[in-house]
Amino acid sequence: MKKASIERVVVLGAGVMGAQIAAMAVNAGLHVELLDLPGDEDPAGRARAGIEGLKQLRPPALFLPELAAGIRPGSFDDAEIGQADWIIEAVVEDLESKCQLLASIAPRLAADAVISSNTSGLSIAALAAACPENVRGRFLGIHFFNPPRYMKLVEVIPGPDTDAEVVSTMSEFVGRRLGKGVVECRDTPNFIANRLGVFTILDALHRMQEHGLTVEEVDTVTGTVLGRPRSATLRLCDLIGLDTLVHVATTSHDNLASHPGLERLSIPACLKGLLEDGRLGSKRGAGFYRKTPEGLECVDLASLTYRPVQDVDCALPGRGALADRLQAVWCAEDRLGNFAREHLVATLAYCAQCVEEVAYALEDVDQALRWGFNWEAGAFEMIDMIGAERLSTAITASGADPPLLLAGILAAEPNRVALGNGRQRQISSPAPTDAEWLAAGELMMDVEGLRLVYLGEGAAAIELRGKLNMLPPDVLRHLQDAINREAFEVLALTGAGGHFSAGADLKYVLRLIDAGQWTELESYLQLFQETTSAVRYASVPVVAAARGLALGGGCELCLTAASRVVAGELRMGLVETKVGVIPGAGGCKEMVRRFGADVASALPTLQNGLMSDNALQARAWGFLGDDDAVYLDEERLLAPAIEGGRRLLAQGWAPPVAAPLEVAGPQVLASIEEELARGAEEGQLMAQEVVVGKALAGVLCGGGDGGPVKESRLLELEREAFLMLCGTDATRARIDHMLSTGKPLRN
Repeated sequence: MKKASIERVVVLGAGVMGAQIAAMAVNAGLHVELLDLPGDEDPAGRARAGIEGLKQLRPPALFLPELAAGIRPGSFDDAEIGQADWIIEAVVEDLESKCQLLASIAPRLAADAVISSNTSGLSIAALAAACPENVRGRFLGIHFFNPPRYMKLVEVIPGPDTDAEVVSTMSEFVGRRLGKGVVECRDTPNFIANRLGVFTILDALHRMQEHGLTVEEVDTVTGTVLGRPRSATLRLCDLIGLDTLVHVATTSHDNLASHPGLERLSIPACLKGLLEDGRLGSKRGAGFYRKTPEGLECVDLASLTYRPVQDVDCALPGRGALADRLQAVWCAEDRLGNFAREHLVATLAYCAQCVEEVAYALEDVDQALRWGFNWEAGAFEMIDMIGAERLSTAITASGADPPLLLAGILAAEPNRVALGNGRQRQISSPAPTDAEWLAAGELMMDVEGLRLVYLGEGAAAIELRGKLNMLPPDVLRHLQDAINREAFEVLALTGAGGHFSAGADLKYVLRLIDAGQWTELESYLQLFQETTSAVRYASVPVVAAARGLALGGGCELCLTAASRVVAGELRMGLVETKVGVIPGAGGCKEMVRRFGADVASALPTLQNGLMSDNALQARAWGFLGDDDAVYLDEERLLAPAIEGGRRLLAQGWAPPVAAPLEVAGPQVLASIEEELARGAEEGQLMAQEVVVGKALAGVLCGGGDGGPVKESRLLELEREAFLMLCGTDATRARIDHMLSTGKPLRN
C-alpha cells in the first residue's frame, strides 16, 4: 500500500525525545498530537508537561515558542489516534513496554495509517510481532537522532513484513517534508550509526587504557586529525551521556554473540568507574571533563580524580585536506601517531566487516557516519583516501584477517571502494539536489565568486561562490552581468557551500577606511545598491533560494528579490550594526517598504543587528513575507524557486516600477532619538550604539522629511550614514574586532 498523504501525526510518549519529535513535526506545518499515559487528575497532564518543557530547551526545539500551541496534548486512550496518518512510538527504550503499547493502540488505527518506532536499536521484527498481521505491512523503524531538529540523520528500518511502498513513501516524506538525510538499515542491533559509532568510541577508550594515554591526548588525535568533530571521543562521551553510551554498547554486546570485535564492545574500566560514582557527563556537570570556576578539568584515569586540562604536544595536523591528514597519521612513528593509526585501522576494518550485515549499500554507511556523528568523510571514503590494499596490509599486521569485502574489492579494482555517483542509490527522494542539478546544467558563466547555469526550459540559476559567498566589488559586477542577460524567463539566485551569502567584504571595507579611500568606499556602496536594484528591477523574476546564512548584504539581496524560497533553518538578518554601520545596500529602504510609517516596530531587530534562529522567526521580523515558501529540505530549493518564478509569470508578473515610499517622519524620529538618549543615561546603551542608532533611525524615518520619500533619496541617506559611521574610530574598532575575533564589540 502507498499512503496518499501525511498531515496528521500522533507521537506516543511525551518524554524529552517524544516532545522534540512533536516539535519537529509542528515546525514542518503538520497537525500534531502528543500522547502519554493518562494522569490521575488530568488525562493529558504528562503530555502538557512535555509540551511545556519544550519552551525551556536550549537550543530550542521549536522554531517559535508560540508553535507549542499547535501540539495537542492527550493520552494513549484518546480516540483521535484513529484519525492519524502517521503514529510515531517514542516511549522508553524497553522492548516489553513498546510491545505492550503497540499491541494496545494497533486496533484503533486507520486502515492506511503508518506506524513507526523511534527505537535506537531494538529489534524491529520483535516490535512488529506485537502488532496484528494487518498492521505489520505498515510498521517500520524510523529512528531520529537527538536532538531531532538539528541532527540530519534518520535511519529507516523495514520490518520483515513492511510493504516496500511504505518504506519508499516514508523515506521520501522524511527526506523532503522534514528535511532529513535518510539511510535504509537492516534490522540489526543499533542499526548503522550507533553500531559503528559506538564501536569507534569504545575502541578508542580501550586503546587509551592500553597505551596509557591521557584524556587530552586521546581527544587531540581522535578529533579533527581523523576528520571528526572537535568533541573527538571523551568530550563526545560527555555530550552523549555516559549512561546512554553504556546502554547502547550493552545492546550491541548482548545481542552480537560470537561477533568479531565483540571484546571492544565491553565497557572499559574507566567508564565503569565514572558511572559507579554517578558522573554521567555534561547533564550532571561531570564526566571525563568538568567545568570549575578556575577552568576546565579532566579526569586522571589512574585515580579518577580531576586535574586542570593540559596542552598536548602533537605533530599530527588537524587542518588541511583530510587525505593529507590521514597520510600523516599513517606515516607517524611517535606514540600518539601509533595510537591514532591503530584506532583508525580497527575502526575502518570494523565498518568493512559489518557493512553487509547492517546496510544495503556502502554509501548508507558513509552517510550515517557523516550525518549521525558529523564525520567529514565516511568510512569507505576514507578507505579510498588511504588505499584498500594498504589498509588490508595493516589489518593483517595487527593479527586480524582483512574483511572479505576488502579482499573482493582488491581483486576487482585495487585501491577503490566507495561507489561512484552513477551507482549511488537515492533513498530519500529521486529528485536531484541543488548541487546535482547545477552540476548537470549548462555552464554559461564561470567567474571568480559566481557561476551562471542554464537549467533548461527558460530557467537559469546564479550560484554565489567563495568563502561564505561574500560580495566584493568584482562579484557584484559579475552578478549584475548575469542578471542583465536577456536569455532567460526565470532566474534563481542561490549560494554554494550551504550558505546564501554573509554579505559585504569587511576586510575590503576596513582596508579602504585605513587608507582613507572614501571615494572608493562610496563607490563600493553605490555598486552594492545598484546590484540589489538590479535584482529588484530585473526584466525577469529573480527568486532567492536561500539556506544557511543570509546576512547583511546577503539579506539585502534576498529582500530585493521578486520572491524567496528558503530553508527552515535559515539564519537571516541585517546585522550591520554589530560592526558599527547600518544596512547600506538597500536594506533600510526595503524595511521602509515593508513597515512604512510603522518602521519603529522593526527598529529593535535592526538596531541590535539580530540574526534569526530560523525562517519563521525571519518572517516574524519582517524579512520574509507570508507568500515566501519555507522548506525543511534545504538541499532542494532550486526547483520550488524556479516553479515560484514561473507562477509569478503566470499571474501576470511585470518588473516593478520605483515609487515613493511612506516613511515615519520627523515626529517618530524625535521619539526614537529621545529613547536612545534615555538608554544612554540609564547605562543600557554604549556611546557608539547611540550614534549608530540615531543614524539608523534617521534613514528609516526618511531623513526627518515628511510625506513619501523617493527610493533614490533613501539610498542616498543609507550611503551618507554608512560613510559617516565608517569615519568614526569606534566603528573602525568594531570592524577590526569582528574580523579578529568573530565576535561583536560593544563600545
